[in-house]
Parts: sequence; structure tokens; C-alpha cells
Amino acid sequence: MLEKYIENKKSEIIEQTQKLIQIPSVLAYSKNPSHPFGDSINEALKYMLNLGKALGFRTKNIDNYCGYIEFGNGSDLIGIIGHLDVVPEGEGWTYPPFLRYYP
Repeated sequence: MLEKYIENKKSEIIEQTQKLIQIPSVLAYSKNPSHPFGDSINEALKYMLNLGKALGFRTKNIDNYCGYIEFGNGSDLIGIIGHLDVVPEGEGWTYPPFLRYYP
């Protein structure tokens, strides 16, 4: 069942992943005190939480420090930990690392 769902959503999954990795979510100072890790990281956090909500999950933003997306009910939960920030891009790229390309 899960494999069929993923196969049916393959194009959408690829498109949404491309949009996420195009956000230059590098740790940076922000003039906005409500963006503790920088504006781009806040953009990536909002993007993921909005995507989770659009897919029917419950989402929670914890003071723009982190957030979570959950599904299901009951006392047994599964947690998957990840992060949305990246290291600075540096030099020597063949193509710009955050190129906003939409085929």
C-alpha cells in the first residue's frame, strides 16, 4: 500500500524536494528576532510545515527554533529527526547549489 502511494506521488515528491533544497538555508544573522537562525532557515521551516499541513498532517512551529509534523493518534509515536539547514556552499561548484530551476 505504501509503495503504491509513493509511486503515485513520485512526481510531486520530487518537485517538493527540489523546492526545499533550493532554499539556501545557511545559518545567518537576521534583523528579525523571531528568526533565530536566519531568514532562509525560517523560510525552509515554514515551507516544510506548510507542506506537512497541505498533506493532511498536524504541524507545530516551536518559536521558529524547530517544528514537527505528526500523524496518527494514541500513545505510541514514531519520531524521525532531521534538519533543514545546510553548510555554506563554498567555491568550486559546476552549477550554483541553490539554483532555482523549475522544469
